[in-house]
Amino acid sequence: MLPLQNLSGDPSQDYFADGMTDELTTQLAKIKSIRVISRTSAMRYKNAQKSLPEIARELKVDAVVEGSVTRSGSRVRIQAQLVKASSDHHLWADSYERDFRDVLSLQADVAQGIANQIRTHLTSQQRQDSRRKVVR
Repeated sequence: MLPLQNLSGDPSQDYFADGMTDELTTQLAKIKSIRVISRTSAMRYKNAQKSLPEIARELKVDAVVEGSVTRSGSRVRIQAQLVKASSDHHLWADSYERDFRDVLSLQADVAQGIANQIRTHLTSQQRQDSRRKVVR
């Protein structure tokens, strides 16, 4: 999980992007079948000018979750993508938009939604990969 990018145009909103990154990291770490790097390791890549395949090689991961946060008034949009590192190809992407009033609930709901989608996607991908290995 790379740090979410604050696209609000307001540096004071960095705390929200960082908090969302924290929550996503926590939720994704609960999925036993995937390896999630620590927040400390991921934060090195905040505002990094490296390509995703480069970052993935450094972290020794096959896929990366990245995304952004945009806030306008009382509305917040969070966009997240799961990207296959070797090809820089999107495996999954989604956008979540909600009211900002209950930020803690918003963070938990979005993180859970993303974790469920990734769990579903990776589980089916792992089944396909294991079938290929058996066939060969």
